[in-house]
Amino acid sequence: MALAGFNNGHVGEDERSMNRGQKRYRMRRIYPALSLLSLASLGVEVLLTRMFDVIMWPNLSFLVISCAIFGLGVGGLYELLRPSHHDARRFVVPAFGFALTVWAIPLLLNAVPFSLDQVGPHPVQQLIWFLVLYLVLLAPFVFVGLCVCRIFSAWADDIGRLYAWDLAGAAIGAAAIIPLVQPFGPARLLVAASLLALLAAYLLAPSRRWRVGAVAVATTFILTPAVLGSRYVDLTLHDDKRGASREAAEGRLEFSAWDPVSQISVLDEPPTSGSPQDVGRKHIAYDGGTQTSNFFPFDGNFAALRANLPRRLMSQFWQRGVLAAHYARRDSGARVLIIGSAGGQETKAALMYGARDVDAVEMVGTVVDLATVRYADYIGHLFEQPGVHVHVGEGRTFLRASGHRYDIIQIFSNYTSSSVAGGSGAFNPAYLLTREAFNDYFAHLTPNGILQINHMYYPRIITTAASAWATVGGDDFRRHVAVFEKGPPVDDYLPTILIKHSAWSAAELDDLVQFFAFPAVGETPYWLAEDPVHLGRGFLPAWFYQAPLPARAVAEAPVNIRPVTDDQPFLESMRRSLRPIHEDRVSGIDRSTAWALNTQLHGGWFPRDWIHFIGGAIASLFYGVVFVLLPMSWSPIGRQTWRGKAATLSYFSLLGCAFITIELVLIQLLMKIIGYPLYTVATVLTAMLVGAAIGSTQSRRIATATGWPGPFIGIALAGLALIAALPEVSRLTLGEPMLMRVALAAAIILPLAFFLGMPFPMGIRALASKPRGAIAWAWSVNGLCTTAGAVASALLSLRLGFRATLLTALAAYVIAAMVFARLRRSNLALAGADAPHRTKVA
Repeated sequence: MALAGFNNGHVGEDERSMNRGQKRYRMRRIYPALSLLSLASLGVEVLLTRMFDVIMWPNLSFLVISCAIFGLGVGGLYELLRPSHHDARRFVVPAFGFALTVWAIPLLLNAVPFSLDQVGPHPVQQLIWFLVLYLVLLAPFVFVGLCVCRIFSAWADDIGRLYAWDLAGAAIGAAAIIPLVQPFGPARLLVAASLLALLAAYLLAPSRRWRVGAVAVATTFILTPAVLGSRYVDLTLHDDKRGASREAAEGRLEFSAWDPVSQISVLDEPPTSGSPQDVGRKHIAYDGGTQTSNFFPFDGNFAALRANLPRRLMSQFWQRGVLAAHYARRDSGARVLIIGSAGGQETKAALMYGARDVDAVEMVGTVVDLATVRYADYIGHLFEQPGVHVHVGEGRTFLRASGHRYDIIQIFSNYTSSSVAGGSGAFNPAYLLTREAFNDYFAHLTPNGILQINHMYYPRIITTAASAWATVGGDDFRRHVAVFEKGPPVDDYLPTILIKHSAWSAAELDDLVQFFAFPAVGETPYWLAEDPVHLGRGFLPAWFYQAPLPARAVAEAPVNIRPVTDDQPFLESMRRSLRPIHEDRVSGIDRSTAWALNTQLHGGWFPRDWIHFIGGAIASLFYGVVFVLLPMSWSPIGRQTWRGKAATLSYFSLLGCAFITIELVLIQLLMKIIGYPLYTVATVLTAMLVGAAIGSTQSRRIATATGWPGPFIGIALAGLALIAALPEVSRLTLGEPMLMRVALAAAIILPLAFFLGMPFPMGIRALASKPRGAIAWAWSVNGLCTTAGAVASALLSLRLGFRATLLTALAAYVIAAMVFARLRRSNLALAGADAPHRTKVA
């Protein structure tokens, strides 16, 4: 009966004509080929997000996920409109197409002149280039989607094993990227991905001629980096982020390497003015300049630097704010924690003012290596000084594990720029500045300790810190907070926020005011924006320091000022309208916040911080209509009326939206546990895909043993258990070694992933009695709705938080179970209608 209904597959007749030995030989080539294609596909997806972090602004990397998923669906739709039937080349041609388009990506990205900086002045032109760029990203995934769809359709009765091999290959791709990015870089790894695709084509080849062709093309691809050199390996920056592109073009690039967290470049900035204070520096560009730091030339003489500070301040430090907490605790033998030690200026400040012990934590290992080896002499061997301990790690996990209390905890503009490192470019989370993070900081400060943060959105940081202060039983928070800003007309994008564990005294505050007032060569004057002693002189209204905030004030504020939490760690997601905002003391909008948000409005109307949502929605809508909805409605299967059509459409749409939502949200929820963002991405993807692969192979058995609702019940129960367990797992493991955190994160994912691997193959098997092309139709719908789900998950997370979004995705699976019941009923009704016309078989 299964074979009689297999007309849906394009090579069902081929399978019927095979004996068992022939089929076994064929599948020994199909399984590894499918796995190789999935490995290469996911690897390309992750590599492209890393490349976009560098050549453009990180939030655009979110589009790569959208393009990848959408392309898979478009490939299925092509098979629906142009079925391959018994064409011997039906598998090998799209595998070759995937290999070729992956190989061409570096050349095409360098050639397409799309630039976010030009969207405001040239919106129409840049929209056209954006659509071209979208096609460049889309093409490889269309080919791989076409090949995978044909394999699934051709061997639909073996979908459980096929889906497992598909997911297993993707899992290997997710895990393999981390150790390979640093030594090889994305461009060379794209060549490797194209070679894997060619190996898959070799396995799928119908004749010796195709296999020889795969070897010849592979040889050409291998020679690409050597023949084309920098034209292929080096990426062109589409936006001049903080001058890094201009400096590189001027030949000032001294070092460039790919780190698992960020791409790091060091550019020489020689003296320009000829003054004694202008000694030059080395500019450290993270991801093409998205984030920056500096190596300042220093001779190691701390006493001389301190004595001549007014003259040397701007040649040794980014700004005066770097020094503030260290000055306040000067000559006291302070114990200091620096989260984001980068080029060493905070460590230099601590040592200059007599710190006894300094823990310098930096997430990017390449920067640590540069500071301790290549540029160690240039910066005065800062990290080799007595009492200095440098650590490669993430700040909050290090703090939990250290067990120390600190006189100073300093976070000077230390925020991960990489979208992959951050989990997703759509979210831009700031886990170092959430209410839970402030609880950790307060718990690790000495009674007279100081927490120093430099950030442009200081009003929202204060509401968040005030919320944390209230949870630990603190009161009168306003007397613990001092904020210094550069005076008008300069816009200070890094105001200095000083939160003292005990209340500031008048003498301590006067001392700080004098420190910020002394004249320094080449520096703008500062003013006291938040006065913890004379409360009426502060800029912010008193209710900013309350917890909870007055509901009416929050509702009437022109920007989002709610406290930031681990569940909604979106500090910079403050915009509530497309209108420019202005400094307003009544509502607590300071000059720095207004300036930062307004600079994101290109031409005064286009929000660059929303470009990933706007661009993703426009491109998905445009190409969704052109490539999916219109062709689907015109296709034979789309025009045909068949029982269960609406249920099929709904079912695979729900699966697409819900699966990607769970995947993206779990990356964010587990970021806090694992710490290293890129390791979080690899852990979640690998565990999800391995668990789903195992579940796929067991889907028929589980559904038979428990009844068809079993897998859906398993998803709901495992998902709820995961949500309930996360807070306790986080509390117990945050200070444990990395391997233990990764293992526990994977362990709590696997049960849910196991059941998540079942609904898709169950749905494919349910289409066996449907008309020809139903599998390709379902595959296309699934891909399109997965794209929409990626955007929707980001918007829901921003609005509702991660846990509520995860609950929404679980609810979608419950609805999918109801739809699947309708799909089964339509099959049973169809089987009953056809029963009189069938010949009974054993």
